[in-house]
Amino acid sequence: MKGVTHLLLGAAIGLYIGYDALSSITASMVSGTSALIPDLDLHLGHRKTLHNIFALAVFTIMVSIILDHIGVRNELIPKAVALGWLTHILSDVLNIQGVYLFYPFSEYSISLKIARSDSMVLNILVSLLSIILIVLRILQFTY
Repeated sequence: MKGVTHLLLGAAIGLYIGYDALSSITASMVSGTSALIPDLDLHLGHRKTLHNIFALAVFTIMVSIILDHIGVRNELIPKAVALGWLTHILSDVLNIQGVYLFYPFSEYSISLKIARSDSMVLNILVSLLSIILIVLRILQFTY
């Protein structure tokens, strides 16, 4: 999927883990940003190096340790990081190329083979779904 699609989906899902408007917005920003991280492996074995649950867990634990070290006691941020990263991985499972979910322990690629990652239709549908989720969550805070 395209970066903007991952960003929108991560941000949309992140909105739902906050307990009020401010924490939801914070989680959304963190989750949306972290949904972009797995694509940093474009030149390191794309869909292997960072598109797996091992990398997700290591990075999330590192974020928790760093936050704790600098005195930030907020469990929402590591959760949002993990959730954004996970939405990226799971949405890439829809792609024909799939992801190596258990890499480096397995070379097995998981894919639902719905469409190519650059499919305009798939990217638009996921983006529209994300926007609908964002609007619905915002409406919850306004009523």
